[in-house]
Parts: sequence; structure tokens; C-alpha cells
Amino acid sequence: MSVPEPGPGQILIKVEAAGVAFNDISTRAGLNPGPLPDVLGFDVVGHVEKVGAGVEDVAVGQRVGALVGTGGYATHALATSRRTARLPEGHPAEELDALVLNYLTAWQMFHRIAQPAPGQAVLVIGAAGGVGSALCQIASAAGVEVYGTSSRARRARVEANGATWVAGAEDVPVPVAATFDPVGGPSLARSRRATKRSGVVVSYGFSFTVGAGYSKAGAMARTVLALLRAKLSPGARVVVHMVERRVDKDLAGFRADMTALVEQLRTGALKPEVTTLPLDRAADAHRRLENREVDGKLVLIP
Repeated sequence: MSVPEPGPGQILIKVEAAGVAFNDISTRAGLNPGPLPDVLGFDVVGHVEKVGAGVEDVAVGQRVGALVGTGGYATHALATSRRTARLPEGHPAEELDALVLNYLTAWQMFHRIAQPAPGQAVLVIGAAGGVGSALCQIASAAGVEVYGTSSRARRARVEANGATWVAGAEDVPVPVAATFDPVGGPSLARSRRATKRSGVVVSYGFSFTVGAGYSKAGAMARTVLALLRAKLSPGARVVVHMVERRVDKDLAGFRADMTALVEQLRTGALKPEVTTLPLDRAADAHRRLENREVDGKLVLIP
């Protein structure tokens, strides 16, 4: 496959690191809206090699992180310039890539949606995963009490990120101010029961569909039904978070969030746990992520 040329508003990135996300898996499985892409890969870090017409906020040679949506599993990837942020030289690309999607998602949900006060408690579902571990670190750094769920085998990982481990949402000893739920579907009801009526459940995925044998229509129907039930019944409100939509709505906020994350990485407040694999082992990466064998972020290196 030839190296693509950037169109108007686009940049061409020579990829140093390409993140692997659950969104890639659900896309590959045909569960996400839209056609299947030729190349998967939602987030990348690399250097700008070319810019398209009309691009003025990004320059050739700069190191950037980008939400490309698709096409990241490659040596070169196209990105919309408005979904990119400057990144510093010197840091390992795989650590920076963890910031671009996982930590950015966590930061936006915690600081821009939930906004719990110091001393309040939150619940993180899937606290050993990529976004979950980021949430635990971000919440702990903000002085918030964190409860996190995972399998028993991954309990130590959850506790290492500053959270109190619980087996499930029903085991949290106090109602929390916010719950962060990547599972969706039937999990939303459990998350709402663990959350104060005045609190919020932030839904940012529907991993309940992966491996469950649902068709795209079936997965969508169950997702929508669970959200409708939450909106029509008393209890904590539910907010659906999609990182790319928030980035598109608030470019300045996106870049400010990335600057804040890089600074916390520099000071050691955030410590991404990253597993790397060569690019040609993308299939193995998907298997490991689907089997919940990865703590933190999984990154492919061209």
C-alpha cells in the first residue's frame, strides 16, 4: 500500500506508536456504526511529514498525538489537523500514546463531566484496563477516594494505581459521586445503583457486546434500550462520553487537556503502564485485549 497524501485540512504522520483500543475490536467485529475500514487504529503518536492545504496550526517536523479514528496501524497515517496536539520530544512514544486516547478520555470524563470534589468517592468499572487505570491515577491525584473493579487476579494492579479494590459495583460501601462505566448495557443499572441520586454515571463504551454473539443491530438495540431505561427511571443521571465529539466541539480545550496531561506525566503524577508489540502482531494484540490479559495501554510499534 502506498503512502497517502494529505488532503485539505489533513496532515500525514510518520507513526512512532499506534494505540490498540476496544473500539478497534468492536469495529473489527462489525458492531460499530459505519463501514469496516481498510486499516484499524484510533490513536497515534509520530512526526508530521506533510501538511495539506489550509493547515496552519501544525507544521512539518513537529511531534504530535492524533485521534485518527481509523488507519493508525501503519507506518504512516492521515489525521485531521484539528484532532492533533503538539507533544514534546524526549518522552517514549508509547507513553505519550497512552495520553492521546486513554488518559485524555479519563481526564475529560473526570474533570469536564463528573467534576467530583476532593474527599468525595468515585467508582471505576474495569479499573485495571487502559482508561480505568488512567482514571484511578487522575482521581487519586485530585484527592478523590477511588473504588475500582476488576477480576481478583488483577486486584494488585488496581490497588497499585491508588484505588480500593471491589469485586463489583454492588460491593462499594458508600454511594459514590460518579461512576465510570465502559461496559454499557446491563452494567448501567448496576452502576446507577452504586451512585448517589444526585451523582452521574459516565458511560464511555459498550464492551458487553464484544464476544456476546450480537449482530450490529442487536448490539445497538440493547445499548439504546439500556440508556432509555436509565433516562426514564429515577436515580443518577447518565452521560454518554465520546472523546472525538468533545475534541471536535472544543479544540482549545482538547489541546489544553493534553498540555495538562503531559505536565503531570513530566512530574510523575501520572505513570502509564504500557505493553508494546511490533506492528505485525496486531492480531495478537487484539486477542490479548479481548481476553483481558493487558494492564494499562497496549501499543503497536512500526
